[in-house]
Amino acid sequence: MKRVGTLVAGIAVVALTAGHGSQSVDKPSEADHSSIRLAEAPKRIYSDNPNDSWNRIFYYLFSRRVTACLSADFPEAAPFEKAVETGFMHLERSTRTFERDESGDRAIDPLYPSFLSDAGIRVVLKGPAYAGFKKALEDGLAETPTRSAIARALMQSDLWSAYDIFFRYQHYEQQGEHELAQHRLELLDLLGRLMRKVALTPDEIRTLPDNYAMKKAKYPLPDLFGDAGWVEVKWFPYRLHDASVDYRRVTRVFLRPRRRPKDMRKFLNDFRREERDAVGQLDGVALVIQPLVVDTHGDLEPAKIVTDLQMRVFQDETIEKTRIEVYEVSRRLLREAGSGFLVEEAEDEAVYFPSAGNDYSYASANEMGGGLAFVVKQRTRCTMCHGHHLTGLMTFAMAVPPKEGLGPPVRQLNPAAHEAANFVMLKKMEREDWKRLRQYFPK
Repeated sequence: MKRVGTLVAGIAVVALTAGHGSQSVDKPSEADHSSIRLAEAPKRIYSDNPNDSWNRIFYYLFSRRVTACLSADFPEAAPFEKAVETGFMHLERSTRTFERDESGDRAIDPLYPSFLSDAGIRVVLKGPAYAGFKKALEDGLAETPTRSAIARALMQSDLWSAYDIFFRYQHYEQQGEHELAQHRLELLDLLGRLMRKVALTPDEIRTLPDNYAMKKAKYPLPDLFGDAGWVEVKWFPYRLHDASVDYRRVTRVFLRPRRRPKDMRKFLNDFRREERDAVGQLDGVALVIQPLVVDTHGDLEPAKIVTDLQMRVFQDETIEKTRIEVYEVSRRLLREAGSGFLVEEAEDEAVYFPSAGNDYSYASANEMGGGLAFVVKQRTRCTMCHGHHLTGLMTFAMAVPPKEGLGPPVRQLNPAAHEAANFVMLKKMEREDWKRLRQYFPK
């Protein structure tokens, strides 16, 4: 997606070709409206009919209007005030707030923001939004048309995310919010039943399209899963990306050595040392996220669908320039044959700054935004975890107790075997949210 600047009625607007946008408004008072609420109307995601039950389900899960502050990455949002100043990060935020329309058709969880907050959940737990969401789920359960296997896989993934998020926030009854507590239980039941209805058979899961290969046929993407110099690695089995989504998706990490090492095992294990020069040793790194799917028997299966690809390419052996490449899933593109339903996100794409290093939610309110969501460019967001020059390797940024030396050995995985999924599935099956959901899938 490319960002373009426009001017509407003399007000600076940051408009994105994918339908995202920002419009200046007066700062909202807490009394008159929330900083996140439903968008105006459903988008045409799964079909051209806005009244399609799946389009309405998607709308209640994802489409929002967000009040946010913009960073100095966007000069048109001036004037600015200081937001934060650290050793390498100097961020300023707009003194005005902006309204952003988010379709939500990207690699994010629904009901956002949900990181240490139920603000995104409350949007659909009360009033007309609750009634509309409930009706959309009921209509989805009642419909007879058959959807494609890939559409069902992505819809199930979104429903599953919503189920786990609702499951996580169980405090309404204790707080005396009895109506919200009842609505939560009703929605959990509908979500579980619809997940079962759209479930794929094991054969359907095995024959899901390889969207990464489809995209690679038209775009210069690397052959991560083949033998093109890329190596899939794992040090510690625990990964923040996996835990942040309650183990519904699998994170895979790939490295591309600048020169093919004679001893790959030694090469990889040397990265456990803090002084390792990543840029001098690597051409690039890639993070791939793929969903788990629940089949018709209630068993977990890894899918070969790629929903999120994040790459950093080190263009020479210095740190002068690291190129970022990001691709995210677009459900709307399912209707375009051969698209690979992945959309490239530019370095200057407007995105939300996380409220903490382990915040992978969307539009989280944080200090940077003065208590609202804070919009920065993609490259700025990446510095939160990977440092000013974007050369940090989070896979190896682990604190190991001195008595454990360098920690466990780094493993080279077989990318064709999808080995990273094994640990994630085991962790998911231990959780109470899975045990409750599993009851909707009788053997």
